[in-house]
Amino acid sequence: MNEWSELGVIIPRELSEEVSALLFALGAEGVQEDYLPGERPPPRQPWDEGPEPEPPARLLLKGWWPAEATVGLIETLREGLAEVPDAEVMALSDVDPEDWATAWRASFRRMPMAPGLVISPPWMAEAGDLVIEPGMAFGTGDHPSTRACLEQTWALAQPGQRCLDVGTGSGVIALAAAKAGMEAWGIDIDPECTRAALENAARNDLLARFDETPLSAVPGTFDLVVVNVFAEVLIEMAPDLARVCAGHLVLAGILADRADRVAAAMAHDFSLLRRDQAGEWVSMVLRRAGA
Repeated sequence: MNEWSELGVIIPRELSEEVSALLFALGAEGVQEDYLPGERPPPRQPWDEGPEPEPPARLLLKGWWPAEATVGLIETLREGLAEVPDAEVMALSDVDPEDWATAWRASFRRMPMAPGLVISPPWMAEAGDLVIEPGMAFGTGDHPSTRACLEQTWALAQPGQRCLDVGTGSGVIALAAAKAGMEAWGIDIDPECTRAALENAARNDLLARFDETPLSAVPGTFDLVVVNVFAEVLIEMAPDLARVCAGHLVLAGILADRADRVAAAMAHDFSLLRRDQAGEWVSMVLRRAGA
């Protein structure tokens, strides 16, 4: 029997992060989003204009487990997805570790984000790229929410100013700010994230601080604060975000049907400068009142 097993689940696209968290809670060592057969769009060409096409409504989420950890997995997963509409759990399959590694690497690419900012995994990096090691649980910026944060961070960054990245993950947003000349600090509740972020900082020879300081304990103020978390968490964070943000606030990770609630929670202390939507994900740029 092979060392690893793969299990796929077909779900509504907007539930990807919630179901990914469920797979990790059930012991998955890695999770990857994929298209259903026949739904992958053609590669976007440099001459293509206009917005990217809307992604399909459903996606295939693949997870990988050590083979010995899969006893009862399908039944447990089906119970966990009982409230997810149209969820389909696929059969377990054995995976050769070398084939898995090759397929996993092939799912990443160089991603131009803005003039002067290209995010790359190490095996595709070119001179000047911001190199991010995806690891098993950390992306390199391809999710619409992360992309929105990166684009706005790069546009708003001012050398010598301070940036706070809340929920830093791989550190890619804080490191983009550092690359632009900002003093960057990334915080996350997961020590595995901050460890990976510090490694990515060293990989790029960039100076940035990463740790598990709670937002409520972060001292001082920042010219740019970037937060990529769920809408419900953003609303809870509103008082602390008002305390630490002295300039621009970039918010992402917001499902469209919850965006108005986030905007209302921030309205007392911030003015809304722009609101963008990519698929079901909304991002916002706000400015501190009086800034």
